[in-house]
Amino acid sequence: MNDNFYFFNFNTVNSLGAEDKVKMKDMRWTNYHGHSKYCDGHGEIEDYVVKALELNMACIGISSHAPVPFHSVWNMQADQIENYINDIELVKAKYQDKINIYKSLEIDYIPEKMSPTHAEIKKLNLDYTIGSVHYVNCFIDGTCWEIDGPAPEFKKGFDEIFHSDFKKLALEFYSLQNEMLQNHTPDILGHMDKIKMHNETFSLFDENEKWYLDQVYQTLLLAKEKGVVVEINTKAFQRSNHLFPGKEHFRFIKENNIPITINSDAHLTKFLTLGFEQVAEMLLATGINTVHELINGEWQPVELVNEGILI
Repeated sequence: MNDNFYFFNFNTVNSLGAEDKVKMKDMRWTNYHGHSKYCDGHGEIEDYVVKALELNMACIGISSHAPVPFHSVWNMQADQIENYINDIELVKAKYQDKINIYKSLEIDYIPEKMSPTHAEIKKLNLDYTIGSVHYVNCFIDGTCWEIDGPAPEFKKGFDEIFHSDFKKLALEFYSLQNEMLQNHTPDILGHMDKIKMHNETFSLFDENEKWYLDQVYQTLLLAKEKGVVVEINTKAFQRSNHLFPGKEHFRFIKENNIPITINSDAHLTKFLTLGFEQVAEMLLATGINTVHELINGEWQPVELVNEGILI
């Protein structure tokens, strides 16, 4: 499918008023972050495409968790990567006249083990990459620790590895993200402040403390400098009203013109556009009226309204 459909008769559209633009153009959603049966998601890749068509979405990106070089119950197994890529290509061919389907992976940054620029990742010729930090440091036996696992597992690593010092943990988390952005640059930065995930459960820190905000803002500015799109991740919005990054950072994003896109991190087809209208309302109320979309192989700003992007 030709990506040029995003800007059909765009010169004419630009000359119209806002009300005429809405009448002339479709309001549709996109999602670049979603999982499937190949990792910890549920359902076939085609199921997500069929649901995207049902929702009249403009495009969908398939981005299961990339393999890691150790045992993991939620990352894709290395021997499945060829099937995964072939599956996406078959679905792309089947639906090429109906919707844009993008081939991607969410890739963990683990120093000297995995990154968005790893040689094995480059071989896959992905349409884009999502870079995320889930693993921060290791237990004494060498097992990598997940910062976003169930609460008891988080508490175990927090106590044993970081001796219950949240500042030390947060500084290492953001240092890893910045190292990835600087040296192993992805196209999209995944859930950039997810380290706060267990804060409500354990009252770990004050999210308004200057040292913490400095880390968030430094990461956002580095993402902009490196040309990385920051996703507004809605996965936990329905369950806990959490966004990553949180809405408290939208003003900084607006003031510094940080490129963003809205992603649901869907692990079920019914969550493909979870919370999108609510997030759009928050962004627009902050003065953010564009999101970045993949068009002709480049991330470009597209107008945002409450009901979707204007295409």
